[in-house]
This record gives sequence, structure tokens and C-alpha cells, in this order.
Amino acid sequence: MRTLDITALRSLTAVSSFAGVARAAEILHLSQPTVSGHLRRLEAELGTPLTHRMGRNIAFTSAGEELVRRAHRLLALHDDAVDALTGSAGDELVVAASDLAAAPLIRVAATALQERFPGRPVRFRFHRSERLRAIVHEGAADVVIAFTDLGPGSVTLGHAELGWFRADSDDPVPEERLVLFTRPCSLREAIEDAVEGRGVSVAREALDLTGVLSAVREGVGITALPLGHRIEVGLRRVEGPAPLPTLRLSALVSPRLGPAAKPVLEALRAETARVQPGV
Repeated sequence: MRTLDITALRSLTAVSSFAGVARAAEILHLSQPTVSGHLRRLEAELGTPLTHRMGRNIAFTSAGEELVRRAHRLLALHDDAVDALTGSAGDELVVAASDLAAAPLIRVAATALQERFPGRPVRFRFHRSERLRAIVHEGAADVVIAFTDLGPGSVTLGHAELGWFRADSDDPVPEERLVLFTRPCSLREAIEDAVEGRGVSVAREALDLTGVLSAVREGVGITALPLGHRIEVGLRRVEGPAPLPTLRLSALVSPRLGPAAKPVLEALRAETARVQPGV
């Protein structure tokens, strides 16, 4: 009987959310060979390739995209079951974040937790804004980072400027055609509000950052991303069809961390100022 390893699925969703093995490894505090090994384990178990190279970048095959969609649901069910049966997922500390959040910001949150709670493992959850708000409501994470309002108890780390991007090539790219995340998505909502009435259309929707970047690099259309969160290979910034708003970057640190909550939040604020000066 074929089975799918939960740890390997976590690596898969991290690669999907952060568009690359290197970034996923950095966030998960694993080596790149370990994350690559997790992907190969899933491919061996399923008997089909899940990723392929696109120049210097990685893209998912159709089977990989399907597994990513199912992996998010599988992990959510797994984590909910563990939380329900143990009361708090054992001694784990949970960091939940949007896939657009800066990798250094997530790493700082994990490091701050490990410094104050040595020996306790840190687990990561990567979700869309709607699910992150539900996680806050359920009290299912110790730190939540998202480009949206997380409700009571959350604080604003800053407001990130958005920019338009197209493929970095000499081929023509239609600026009236957009590549967007599937709904619900706070970034998509901001983009659609900005271009309303300007005659643009959605050329392709993608579940994750890997899909968005792949479509833009293929020349399908343009998209908007937070500036300063990282440099994307194969993309070029352009004026775009309309001015863009800023996007609120919020964090919530659970009061159950006790005296550690304040220094964790201070570490997040300091890192935000470093990676997004002026937000």
C-alpha cells in the first residue's frame, strides 16, 4: 500500500509556497539536500515526477500541482486531528504564515521561539489569509504573520509597497492580462481593486507562488508582488496598468507564550524594518 509521508508533504508545500527548494530549506531549518530528498521520496512513492526545472527556477508538473492542492488539505486535517487529540499539538510551537511573508521574517520568529523555549520543536503552517484568520480564531498557532488584518490582538508590522512585474525577456507581454492567486487572497483583492474599470482580465490563476511566478516567466501576463520581500529571478518591474496600494503586514503573537511574547514581537518588528525599510 502506498503512503505519503507527512514530513515530506510539509517540505512539498513549503517549496510550493516559497517557490524554491533553497527558500523552503531555509524556512524549515533543513538542508537543501534534505528537502530535495523529501520531494524524491514522494515521487518514488507515487511513481511520477512532481517538479521540473525551468531555467534556474523550479516548476511543478501537473501531478505536482495536484499533490500540492491535496497536501494542503491533508496537512490541515492531520494538524487539526493532532491539536484536537492532544489539546495543543504536544510541546510543539507553531508559526503560521502567508507564503508572501519574507523568509527572513519567518526564520526570525522561529529563532526567537527556539531561544526562549529550547528543546521545543517549531512547526510551520503556510496558508492563505482566510485560513490564517481561522487559525488565529482557533488559537492554533503561537505566531501568525500575514498580509492582512488578523483581528483582535494583532499588530501592524508595516505596510508593504506593491509593484508590477512581467517576464524579464524581450518578448511582448500583454499588460492587460493578469496572473493572480486563486481566491480568497488579500493580494488579489488589492490588485483587482486597483485595476477595476481599466479593461484588464485574468489570464491565469495559480494556487501558490510557484504557479504565479511560472506563469509570469512564461509571458502569460503580469502580476503584482510586495516589494523588498525578495528578488525574483526572471522577472522585471514595470509601470503596470494602474497605481497599486500598500498591503498591511500584520503579526499576532499568542499570549500563551507569556513573558516571551514581547521579545518575539520585538524581533519581528526589527526584522521588518531591516527587510522592508520605511514600511
